[in-house]
Amino acid sequence: MASSGYSAPSAPVFSGVGYAIWTMKMKAYLKAFDLLEVTETDSEPTPFRDNPTVAQITAHSEECAKGFKALSDLHASVSNVIVIRIIACEYAKKA
Repeated sequence: MASSGYSAPSAPVFSGVGYAIWTMKMKAYLKAFDLLEVTETDSEPTPFRDNPTVAQITAHSEECAKGFKALSDLHASVSNVIVIRIIACEYAKKA
């Protein structure tokens, strides 16, 4: 099996200096993992209708996971001092 030569980048870390550059890098990072939209909207995944199909359940689960993944990535990309400020946020947009 041939390797593509691509390895996933690590999230840029914000320490309190260079916010504009970190924001630009973080947006690119989130776009690479299809998570940017989750951080820019307040909407939650659409609730189930009666008798959801397996495909609908799977899609809902994936959308929920995106929100938690984005929030986790944000926590991992800031210094501990900043994490303390945003730890109570339940959604990536709020952080």
